[in-house]
Amino acid sequence: MKTMIKMRYLILGLVASLTLASCDNEDYLVFTAVEPVENVSFINEPNSVYMIFNLPDNVLERLIWTTPDFEAPTTITYEVEGSINADFSTIDYTSGETSENQVAISIGDVFTIAEDNGLELFSMYFRVTAFVGESDGNNPIHSISDPIELNIELVKFNDCEDPIMSNWGLVGSAVNDWGNNNQGYTTTNDVEMLQIGSNVFGGIVTFVDGEFKFRQDGAWGVNYGDTGADGTLDPGGDNLAATAGTYIVTLDLGNNSYAVTPADVVWGLVGSATFNGWGNGPDMKLFPDPCTDGVFVAKGVALTDGEIKFRKDDAWGENLGDTGADGVLDPGGDNIAVSAGSYDVMLDTVNNTYSITAN
Repeated sequence: MKTMIKMRYLILGLVASLTLASCDNEDYLVFTAVEPVENVSFINEPNSVYMIFNLPDNVLERLIWTTPDFEAPTTITYEVEGSINADFSTIDYTSGETSENQVAISIGDVFTIAEDNGLELFSMYFRVTAFVGESDGNNPIHSISDPIELNIELVKFNDCEDPIMSNWGLVGSAVNDWGNNNQGYTTTNDVEMLQIGSNVFGGIVTFVDGEFKFRQDGAWGVNYGDTGADGTLDPGGDNLAATAGTYIVTLDLGNNSYAVTPADVVWGLVGSATFNGWGNGPDMKLFPDPCTDGVFVAKGVALTDGEIKFRKDDAWGENLGDTGADGVLDPGGDNIAVSAGSYDVMLDTVNNTYSITAN
């Protein structure tokens, strides 16, 4: 028995010795980050001009960048800075730290910078810095991108008034098959543009991949395109390329410029009284009122006898009806009955009210 006990202690002692020896001789891998072989860089192709008015929740541009190669498996932190000066002598915008390879620059951020500096037509410059670890300055290894320039035009209103109907519209293979689909509007076969300022017009449209142009009175007598794709409008110019999605399109005839900006908050009309029925095509879009946040409007909307509802993003996740027909909107509420005619429609998502006015 004593012999067995001694053997047990001997074996345990040998195991302990081997374990300690293993720990003492263990090699640890050490990675050293170095200056990147490939710097961080933006992959965006900016618009020629971004025309904006005060829709703070919409996105001006989503900046996207590459991942730099620090030749080591390491956490990378990014920070985007923006300036109205090409030399970044002032930092007018900062994104804060992010581990993502993108950041959304909101119209609200840029609009505030423009107003604070008294700017109407200007450029903003953005750069992204990639840090090894966190951007606290403890690690000097980092990569800074070349700046990207966004040309911005601020649409200002002297006395802000509700948008009014205009005789300008959008037509094209990306819009309505060059006029073979009237999108529910009575004035022309084109998608309407509302007058939102002096010689400034705005529309909201769901594009498919294709082309479009601006034209007046639903005819080809006066139309604009962009020959050379330089952001400047030309009478009778080349068709403009469009990518599938929903956009706010702005036309400035005072400066012969235009802008196509993704619409992030989209409300529309759907129902048996609308051109596209209960979702057989894109909803009839409501334009965001440039004077009142949370209000959306459409002018001269052609409706038939039937019913409608308001819904967001062409989907049923968020829809509004009127239970009890009391003029107050209810989430998922009852359908709203309408008679055939031409109407101006207003949706107030702040006060949960609406109006459908015959014209």
